[in-house]
Amino acid sequence: MTEHRFADAAAAQDFILSGNAYLTLRSLETGTRYTFRVKRSKDRNIYWVSTLYGADNTSNYSYVGMIVEGRFKLTGKSRFNEHSPQMKAFSWMWEWLKQGVIKDTLEVWHEGRCGVCGRKLTDPKSIAAGIGPECAIKEEKSQRPGKIVY
Repeated sequence: MTEHRFADAAAAQDFILSGNAYLTLRSLETGTRYTFRVKRSKDRNIYWVSTLYGADNTSNYSYVGMIVEGRFKLTGKSRFNEHSPQMKAFSWMWEWLKQGVIKDTLEVWHEGRCGVCGRKLTDPKSIAAGIGPECAIKEEKSQRPGKIVY
C-alpha cells in the first residue's frame, strides 16, 4: 500500500496551502479522525477550511474557518464554534505545523492526489510532498515578491 502520511511538517504545511488540498487528521491516542478540504482564494491570500460532515466524501463539506496571514480562525460564517472537535483538531494541528512539528500523537494524511490540480500522484517524491512535479514548478514560479511563505 502506498504511504500517504506526512512525515515532515513543512511538507504537510505546503500541501495544505497548495490550493486544493484534502487531508485527514488521525489521533493516535483516541483513533478519532477528521477529513478537511482547504481551498485557496484566487488572490492566494485566504484559505478556506471545510470539514467532511456527511456520508458523501466529495460534496458533504461544512465550512470551519479560514487561514489568513498564517493564522487559522473562525469567521461569522463558520458552521462550528471554538469548542467543536473539528475546530480544535485543525487549529491544534495548524499551530504545531507552523512550529515545524507533527506531534507524535497525530497522523496527517493526504489522499494520494496533487494538492494543486487533483491528479493522482505516482512518483515517490511527489507522494511524500502531496504535490506533483509540474504543479510544484508552477507554484514555485508563482511565489510573488513579498508574499508570506509559511
